[in-house]
This record gives sequence, structure tokens and C-alpha cells, in this order.
Amino acid sequence: MQNRINHAIEVICKDIEKKETFYWSDATEERLLFELILAVLGSQNRYEVALRFSEEIQKNGFLKSQTKSVDELTIEIQDILSKALKIDGKFTKYRFPNAKAKYIAYDLLYLQSCGGLKSLLAQTDNKANVRAFFVKEVKGMGPKQSSHFLRNVGYSNEFAVLDVHILRYMHIQGIIEETYTKAIGTLKQYERLESLLIDFLKYMKYPIGFVDQAIWIVMRVYQRDYAKWQ
Repeated sequence: MQNRINHAIEVICKDIEKKETFYWSDATEERLLFELILAVLGSQNRYEVALRFSEEIQKNGFLKSQTKSVDELTIEIQDILSKALKIDGKFTKYRFPNAKAKYIAYDLLYLQSCGGLKSLLAQTDNKANVRAFFVKEVKGMGPKQSSHFLRNVGYSNEFAVLDVHILRYMHIQGIIEETYTKAIGTLKQYERLESLLIDFLKYMKYPIGFVDQAIWIVMRVYQRDYAKWQ
């Protein structure tokens, strides 16, 4: 089973390598904010759900320059996140709408006050420090979400997105104990697990940002069709 999983990952890595790369420096501020909001909303929610609600927030103009207060923005974003939207043919509600609305409202105004995301990303080439900044200063952006955002905007392929699928893969491969698949409390703990994964996968000769995307795809199928791998 482990060999089949790793072979599938290597095949998918080749396809990911061929995909057109998105670079943050060529993007608009609105596009960068969209990716950040998607990362925030993706925590504890399915990707498809996070994407649909991110699109709804963008459609309502919240990713443009704001003059409203945090409280005003929070109420309006709560209204969007509290609705049921049609996703994959059925109406679905977003989990934790109130908390995420507060995070997003704060982040939009905070990042605007800092001169914008593009300005922040351009300030230094120290990628580890940039991730640490997002973890510390941007609400709803833990190590996983920060890594996801920075990878998706083409800022760095050096970070792994250690979501439940990647952690399950690490457990199956014997890289970590089962208890580590439940939660990662700090950036230091995250970096330690990330280092273990990178070291384990270095034989694949692809950046970890490619490999973890491939693992995510394979492990979703594995979880859905587990019996077929037996």
C-alpha cells in the first residue's frame, strides 16, 4: 500500500510541475487578499466550502479598499458566512461563521493599514520570517494556513501544508506517531514535523510545495476509497 501511494504521488508531482505558476508579484492586491481569505476560511472546513464562501465575500466587494470599522465589516461578513450556499449540488452552511467573520474583518483592515499584502511580501527575502509574521500578526492564520497562502501565491515552495491528509500520510509512512495527527500547537512544533516530512521525501527531487499537493490529492482518494487499497 505504501509503495502504491508513493508511486501515485510521484506521478501527480510531474503534472503539478507542468502547471502554470502564479506569482504574487504579478497579482493584484485583491487577488492576494482572496488567497489569504481562502486560507483563513479553509481551516476546519472543506476546501470546496471555503472556496465558495471566499468567492461570495469577493463578489460583495469586501476585498477592495475599506473605510468601514471592524465592527461594521464583521457584521456584514457574518451575514454572508451565515447563509447556506449551493455547493456540489446541495445547500451548505459555513462552520464557525461568527469567529471567522471577526478574523477576516480584522485582517482586511490590518493589512490595509500595513500598506497591503504585496508590500509586506516585498519587504524581505527571509521566507521563514514572513511565515512567522503571518502566524503571529494575522488572525486565523496558523502555521498551516500561512504555509498554504504563501505557497498558493507563488511566494515559496519551501513550506509544507500539514493538514489532516498530510499528517495521515506521515503516520502511514511511520514518520510520526498517531497522536501527532490530532493537533499542532505551535510554529516550532509545526517546523519540526515539516522538517521530518521534507527529509523523508527528499528522494523525490521535487519541492515540498509540489509534493504535499500531490499527497493531498492521493490521500483524499485513499480516505474515500480505503478498501480499494487493501
